[in-house]
Amino acid sequence: MMSKNLITLTMVSITAFAISFFLLSSVSPSYSSITLNLENGHTDNPNCASCHIDQWSDWEGSHHAKSMQVPNEENILGDFDDKEVIIDGHVSHFYKNGDEFWVRTEDNEHKIEFAFGIDPLQQYLIAMEDGKFQTLPLSWDSRPVAVGGQRWFHIYGEDYIQPNDRLHWQQPLQNWNGMCADCHSSGLKRDFDPQNNSFNTSWDEINVGCVSCHGVNNDVMGTKSRSDAWVFTENSYSATWAGLKPDQSEIEVCAGCHSRREPLTDGFGATDRYLDAFLPTSILTPEYFSDGQIKDEDYVWGSFLQSKMYAEGVICSDCHDPHSLKIKADGNNMCTTCHQASHFDNITHHKHADLSTGSECVSCHMPARTYMGVDDRRDHSFRIPRPDLNHVSNSPDACTNCHEDKEPEWAANQIEDWFGATRSPHYGIAMNLASLGTPEGEWKLDEILKDETVPEIIRGSGHELLSNYPNFNSYNTISTGLKSNEALVRLGAVKASSFIPIKEREKILLPLLNDEFRAIRTEVVRALADMDQELVSQIFKDPYKKAKDEFLIAQKQASWRGEGPYNLGLFFGAQNEVILTESLYLQSIKIDPYFTASYINLADHYRGIGNEKSTLKTLDRGLALMPENADLNFSKGLSLIRQSRGKEALYHLEKAAKVAPENTRYTYIYEVAKKQLDEDK
Repeated sequence: MMSKNLITLTMVSITAFAISFFLLSSVSPSYSSITLNLENGHTDNPNCASCHIDQWSDWEGSHHAKSMQVPNEENILGDFDDKEVIIDGHVSHFYKNGDEFWVRTEDNEHKIEFAFGIDPLQQYLIAMEDGKFQTLPLSWDSRPVAVGGQRWFHIYGEDYIQPNDRLHWQQPLQNWNGMCADCHSSGLKRDFDPQNNSFNTSWDEINVGCVSCHGVNNDVMGTKSRSDAWVFTENSYSATWAGLKPDQSEIEVCAGCHSRREPLTDGFGATDRYLDAFLPTSILTPEYFSDGQIKDEDYVWGSFLQSKMYAEGVICSDCHDPHSLKIKADGNNMCTTCHQASHFDNITHHKHADLSTGSECVSCHMPARTYMGVDDRRDHSFRIPRPDLNHVSNSPDACTNCHEDKEPEWAANQIEDWFGATRSPHYGIAMNLASLGTPEGEWKLDEILKDETVPEIIRGSGHELLSNYPNFNSYNTISTGLKSNEALVRLGAVKASSFIPIKEREKILLPLLNDEFRAIRTEVVRALADMDQELVSQIFKDPYKKAKDEFLIAQKQASWRGEGPYNLGLFFGAQNEVILTESLYLQSIKIDPYFTASYINLADHYRGIGNEKSTLKTLDRGLALMPENADLNFSKGLSLIRQSRGKEALYHLEKAAKVAPENTRYTYIYEVAKKQLDEDK
C-alpha cells in the first residue's frame, strides 16, 4: 500500500450516464489461477514449469510468486493465535476460526480474504460490500526478531487514524482494487462502476506469474538478444557495452509496476508500451526531492532513468535475477561486476574503513528511505554524494544520512579535502530554484533544458516548471519541446502549456493529437479543456475525438476515489458544462466524503454561477465532517466576507491560520480581515 504522504491528484472518472462506452467487458472473478490459451505451439500448462523448471523454481520463492496468496497456515505469516494488539488505546484481536483467519477491530469482526506480500511485511485484505477489498492497516513485520520484526504494527505509526481521515483503512485511498491490485495479480481488470460505486474485479492469476512479464506468447522478455557484452577497455575502470546499442526494452516491462504512475487503461500487459498504458509521475516535488532523489514511494523507474547506468545501457536484469528477483551478487561484489574492485572497492576511493557501512557502495550511491514503517528502499539514480548541494537544492545527502550528528557543511568539507574543490554542475540547483519561481531559477532552468547531457526524464519534468515563468521565452522553449524526438520532453512541454493563451495553445498542441503515445495525446486533451471544440479545424476533428475518447477512458481508472470525478469536474468546468460539472463534484463527495478539494471546488462552482447560498451550504457540509480542516474554514471565511458577515468570517479565518500555521496566506488574510474589522467598529 501507499505511504502516509502518498496522495496523488489525478484527473480521472466519468459518470456512467454521461459516457456509455465505459461499459467494459469482464470475466468472472476467481481466487485461483486459470489455464491460459497459449499460441504458437506453446504448452497450455499455465505455470510454464514443464519446459522451464529452473526458472520456475527460482520464481516460486520470489516476491512475485507471493504477491497475493489465499490465507492458509502456509501462507499466513502473522500471529493469529488469539493475539491482542493495542495501538493508541484501540484494541485489535487476531484469532482463528477453524481454518479461517479473523480480526476484530473497531468493534467489528472481519475475515481475512487474502495475504498480501511477504517481506519485509505482510498485509491482509478484508472484503467489503460492492466488490471492494480494503487493506487492514495493522500489518505483520516479517523481519527477524533481531532487527525488530515478528510483530504486529500500524503502517502509519502509533497514532490511531480516525474514521474521518482519508487514510483510514476503510476509505478509498486504502482500497486494494484501485491502489494495489494491477501490480499484484496477472491479467487484472478493475471493472469499476461509477454509477453504483462498486467493483467487479477479476484476474487471470492471483499473483505475478510468467505472463505478467513475458506476455501470453513469451514474446517480450528474454527474446530480444543482448548478444554483445559489458567489457573493460584499456585505461577504463568501468565496463562499457561492446557492439551495437544495447536493447533496453525490458525496462518498460518492469516499469509497468516499478514506477510511480497513473493508469490510462483498465489493465495492462507485457506487450503494452509504457506510455500507452501509463502517465508517469514527474520528477518534481512533493513526490521527489528537487534534485530527483526519492521522497514518496516512487518505485525505482523514475530514479533509474536519471542514472548514468541507464544512459550507458544497463537494464534491470544486469543486476537482478529476473525470476528470483535477488541481486546477482552480494554486497560490493555486485557493483564490482562492472566497476573494477582494485579502483573502487578500497579505502582510497570510499575513504571508510574496510567492511564498515561507509565502505559499502550502496551507502553512498544508493541511500535508502523507509516506507510503510519497515520497508527500506534504495534510490536507483546511483548518484555521487553531493552534500555541497544540500543548501541550494533543499535535498538530503547520503553522508549525513549515516553521520546523523553532523551537518551537510561538514560533509561537504570532508569531500573537498578528499577529492578537491571542483564539482560538476547539477540540475538539482536549477530544479529547486525554478520550483520556487526565483529569477535566477529561470535562466538556470533554461540551461538544463537545452543540455542534452541532462537525463530526458529531468528535462521533461523541468519543462513543467516553465509555468512559473509565463513569458515569451517559456513559450518558445515549450514550442521547441513539443517537437522533440524524446517522448518525455514532449509530455513535459504539453503539461507546461497552461499559461499560453488558448488560441496560441491550440496551434502548438493540436498536432500532438497524432502523437504515437497515448499519454501525450490524452494530456493534450486535458491541456485544451478550455478550447471551443466546435471551432476545431476539420483536419483535427477526428484526431481530437479519438484522443478525447482515450482521455475519458483514462479518467475512469481512478473514478473510485475523490480525485477522479473532481479532476474531471475541472475538465468539464473549463468547457462550461455547468450541470455535468456540478454532478461530478457531487459524485466525488459521495464516494470520498473526506476529500476536501471537492467541497471547495463545488462551492467555487456555485459562486461562479451566482449561487452564494449553495456555496455556504456546501462548505458547511464539509465542515460538518471535518470541522478542523484549515482549507474548508478558510473558504468559508472568504464566503462570509463576501456576504459582509465579517465577525463570523473572522472565526473561520482564525481557525484556518491556527490549524495550518505554515500557510502564510491564511495568516496574512486573517490579519488583514482582523485589522479591517477593527477599523470598521
